[in-house]
Amino acid sequence: MDIEGTMQFILDQQAQFSNDVARINSVLQRTSEIQERTNEDLATLAERQNKSEQIIQDVRETNLDVANAQERTNEILATLAERQVATDEILATHAERQVATDEILATHAERQVAIEEARLATEEAIRRLAERQATTEENLNVLLLTVERHIANHN
Repeated sequence: MDIEGTMQFILDQQAQFSNDVARINSVLQRTSEIQERTNEDLATLAERQNKSEQIIQDVRETNLDVANAQERTNEILATLAERQVATDEILATHAERQVATDEILATHAERQVAIEEARLATEEAIRRLAERQATTEENLNVLLLTVERHIANHN
């Protein structure tokens, strides 16, 4: 057995072991740094995840609010549609009544014209009657004078 060879072998192994330990320490240092960055990234991701979950919750609540508002809007629209039907029926009734009123007014206007024509005819008849009455009075006065002269001549 060669002691020197063995010692050299042990020294070489020791040197190799020291190099390996140094390399392992270097790798561990880099792994530790990477792990630290990974932990920071995970913390950032967790924070972002929390924010995303809050945003999703807010969106859900907003969607629920929109759905409720839409339901109320649909109810309002249904009520408006019903009221529009009722309004249309009322307007149709008013239109029918307006036609009837227009017919009544036309009849009244025709009657008013007829009454005015009758009034004018009556005035004309009264005027002619007054003329005839004046003529009759003159004729009666002449007759009275004639009868009085006749009686006066016979006395």
